[in-house]
Amino acid sequence: MSLVRDVDAIQVMTPEEVVAMRSTIPQYDTNTSSMPVEEASGRADPAAESQDTIPQNQDNRPAELKLFDAYGKFKSCIEDAGETIRGDLRDRNNPAYKDPKYAELIQTCAARSKILEAVQETQTARADLTPEEVETRNEAFKLLSECLKKKGWSIETAVDEKGLINPTTFQSSDGTLDERDLNQCLTETGINDAIENG
Repeated sequence: MSLVRDVDAIQVMTPEEVVAMRSTIPQYDTNTSSMPVEEASGRADPAAESQDTIPQNQDNRPAELKLFDAYGKFKSCIEDAGETIRGDLRDRNNPAYKDPKYAELIQTCAARSKILEAVQETQTARADLTPEEVETRNEAFKLLSECLKKKGWSIETAVDEKGLINPTTFQSSDGTLDERDLNQCLTETGINDAIENG
């Protein structure tokens, strides 16, 4: 997931940084909605859902890929409103938060992109990884990175306390998360097949 401090500087945020960013967004009552982001996301109460429902189009991608996708939607939502990501959204003192309309836009886009759910899923998926699972994920990430770098992507990484490789910079040559490149590399490296086969 990328955090854009300005148009030319894109960095990847860890899930922990996204959670920290969320906690810094001021809550405003507005005419359109005064609901918290979680309620505005439109998530249904699991207890209210029918147990006979069969999930359609189940997304079996790794949580990290869903998180990248959610971030892309989050960023696009902001840009579609004629805005950009202003400064460091994790900083409570970010002057952008003095603008209630901007703070509301951030909350709206977070709800529409379901970025908070993606962050939660990523954290849950990573919580109990075995050393073998960490090694498998790292190998898959290395393969994906090599393929994307051949397509002009900028990728830099750091290793967390579990030994898991995390991107700190993850962007295509035009500064986006080009979904076509991602899908091509997932297919070329065989990662898609591995996901589908469990």
